[in-house]
Amino acid sequence: MKVVISILIALGLFYAAKNLMGKYDEITKKGRGEITAAAVAPVQLTGLPERLEPLLADAQRSGHQAFKAFLDRYRTAIQDPRLGDLQLDYILAVSRSNLSEARQVFAEVQARTPLSSPLYLRVKRLANSYQ
Repeated sequence: MKVVISILIALGLFYAAKNLMGKYDEITKKGRGEITAAAVAPVQLTGLPERLEPLLADAQRSGHQAFKAFLDRYRTAIQDPRLGDLQLDYILAVSRSNLSEARQVFAEVQARTPLSSPLYLRVKRLANSYQ
């Protein structure tokens, strides 16, 4: 009889440990954003007028200095979340040549990106590199 009770207790402990590990994995995945994360294509983001699309494409092809000039010139016409997305692209382009500027622009984008923004996960992934 003692053997049967010991086996039942061992099975109960195993079942409880398995459930706790499952809950832990679920919580850590939520914390990292793996469950709710959905990649957002830049084209789906609102805030960039159609008339600026060809100018943006030219600026991106011309290098990070032309891209910076485009952002400076048309910043008032571009709205978030697309502005933040373009600035994050600029950060990635300029980070090798001017890390301090990349960090400054990142701080601006991070400060105005709320948790509900489609850019939040991208900002969160880049935070360790640019803070």
